[in-house]
Amino acid sequence: MKKNLLLVGIIMLTSLHSVVQAYEKEQIKTEDVPGSILDSIQYKIEDAMYECFSAGNTEPLNNVYNQLNKIKPKNNIVTYWMVYVNYYQAVFLLKSKDKKESQTKLNEGITLLEKQRKKNAEDYALLALLQSFSIQFKSGMAAGVISSKVVNNAEKSIELDPLNLRAWYVLASNDFYTPEGFGGGKNTETYLKKAISISEESHKNLYLPNWGREYAYDMLIRFYIKKDKLDEARETLKSASLLFPNSYMIKQYEDKLKIN
Repeated sequence: MKKNLLLVGIIMLTSLHSVVQAYEKEQIKTEDVPGSILDSIQYKIEDAMYECFSAGNTEPLNNVYNQLNKIKPKNNIVTYWMVYVNYYQAVFLLKSKDKKESQTKLNEGITLLEKQRKKNAEDYALLALLQSFSIQFKSGMAAGVISSKVVNNAEKSIELDPLNLRAWYVLASNDFYTPEGFGGGKNTETYLKKAISISEESHKNLYLPNWGREYAYDMLIRFYIKKDKLDEARETLKSASLLFPNSYMIKQYEDKLKIN
């Protein structure tokens, strides 16, 4: 529960077969790396994020990054997870009031992905996520330029894999946080409903990403509450509770929506 509570504070915001194909074309054989850092890497990074709050610094995330950086040769999947670490470093640093260093980590991650010559759907979705997070550091036209990049990269991800729920989530998040005066909110519901409708099978390749579904449910509930569509919010909450029964991110709405 504590971990999910932290996620509420730190997250702003495929067909599995096609994702596996995209990475397996150039994957590293993890059995060749004893105790490979790539095994269940997403959860190792997220656990390191929670440890950062206990330690009061980014050392736990830095350690994961350094282990990834030692893997040779670098390919899409290694770079992807290094950038995912950059993202959480940036989130932690912003929460720690170190805005300048947060921007530095975001820029490092964005640069790594932009330099990736052959991007796949997951690369574009993650790039859009980092760019979306970076909008808060900009204002006026600069923010609008980045927002356009977010949409462009999320759409590239969807072109490569229409069933990439992370790309649909990032599109929704960008729309959700765009002020209504600038056209925000018009497509949030459509994008989020698309994201949660996508079924991703459980997979044995635990170095692949699977984040996004819980966040999409959370944002859709918030969207319905914001629009005073409480019946829709309750139905979405019921569905989310079945999938994530122990999630504080989801359970936090039970009292507000009077669901036990």
